[in-house]
Amino acid sequence: MKRRAVIEVAVGETRAAIYEGRRMVELHVDRVWDSAPRTGDVYIGRVTSVDPSVAGAWVEIGGGAWPALLPFATQRDMPKLIEGQSVEVSILRSQIGTKGATLRYLNGHEAKPGLRKKLDLKARLLERFPDLSFDEASVNAVDSACETTLALPGGGSVTIEQTQALLAVDVDKGAAISAAAAANEAAKLIASQLRLRGLGGLVVIDFPNLRQPKQRKTLEKTFEAACDADPNVTKFNALSRFGVIEMTRSKPDLSLDEVVNTKYGEPTVATQAIRALRRLTREAAVSPGAQLELIVPPEVESWLNAAPFDWRAEVTDRIGARFKLVPGKSVDVKADR
Repeated sequence: MKRRAVIEVAVGETRAAIYEGRRMVELHVDRVWDSAPRTGDVYIGRVTSVDPSVAGAWVEIGGGAWPALLPFATQRDMPKLIEGQSVEVSILRSQIGTKGATLRYLNGHEAKPGLRKKLDLKARLLERFPDLSFDEASVNAVDSACETTLALPGGGSVTIEQTQALLAVDVDKGAAISAAAAANEAAKLIASQLRLRGLGGLVVIDFPNLRQPKQRKTLEKTFEAACDADPNVTKFNALSRFGVIEMTRSKPDLSLDEVVNTKYGEPTVATQAIRALRRLTREAAVSPGAQLELIVPPEVESWLNAAPFDWRAEVTDRIGARFKLVPGKSVDVKADR
């Protein structure tokens, strides 16, 4: 299947949308200040302990990263490791929150622990899809892609909530013509949302109660078919007597939700700030030569004033030195023409 990526290098972040044919199937965002270990990065690490309880070794990779796990079972041609040994490793699964990365052994290497090679978003996507082609354009879908509740076309809704232990998904029949119709529509939507947003781990889906065995079997087949095209590994149990499907989806990297939202599903202050800068540069494009005021609420102003990257220089490179930051109640841009 032909895949292409639309990629946008914006102020403070790079966005990408992956298409299969005309269908958008994945969204990705990298923030310029995010130095956490991500899939494909290469580090020099130091073995801090060999731990039989996890069948692996804990490795310090430096840069303030959490201890990373080098599991023995998935490694090839790896020598017996000892405490204090230096190793070159690549990231198999990104560091997520306080859970350290999972590593793949490359070779032994005598050097100070730390980053050896950092992949940008384009390189990471090529690792995922080697035949991927790229176009440069705006990627606007990110801003509305992480809704907690999504409407179903035939009535009803799907609610997605990330908890500490699992991803909980609830399907509400609502005004749908039948529970079976809502469930089958939801199965397709849920499968697409998991992939679009990079969600995964343990997923528990609560469907409307279907009493007829034929309806239950149809739902299982619908969901299985919807997951078939997913390049990540998906495994799921049959629909339980309570109308629940438990599944797992491999999650080697941060989800879109984890990059842009808080754990409560609201945009982080950093996301609000990046979106405000995006709005500023767009207004500049339609108001050439105008003096611009970027109006932001106090918490966004504070973040921008202490930002972990030089956004003023980036914005100036794009639109010139014709803007200023102004405190207000909400995000707005005023142009003095």
